[in-house]
Amino acid sequence: MKDRNAMKTRRILAIICYTIGFCAYGAAGYVCWLSWNGTISDKQGFLTFLPIWIVSYWFNTFFSQLVCRVKKDGSRQWAIKKRARHILSDISTVLSVVLLCFWIYVYVSQYTELLNFK
Repeated sequence: MKDRNAMKTRRILAIICYTIGFCAYGAAGYVCWLSWNGTISDKQGFLTFLPIWIVSYWFNTFFSQLVCRVKKDGSRQWAIKKRARHILSDISTVLSVVLLCFWIYVYVSQYTELLNFK
């Protein structure tokens, strides 16, 4: 019974961490969109984006740590099924990479404009 409650708590905490991380990726995406539209400057957008992205990455790391528990006998017990874990992890990775690629694109395009390499 104690083991079930522990895994249920882990599952709930993992879902909370993933939800917070996913919402932070959404907020980071919104900041990227504001920067793209010119509502805010690229510098302000990046300085706002970076801490949000770090928080989202941090909570998704918590998620990945909470879904697995090592028992006393050395075997692993999973709080979330394998398919769901992989889907959630893949979504998180894709969002993270896409958001970082956006800022790399902004940096490269601004650098080429400064050097007149159009």
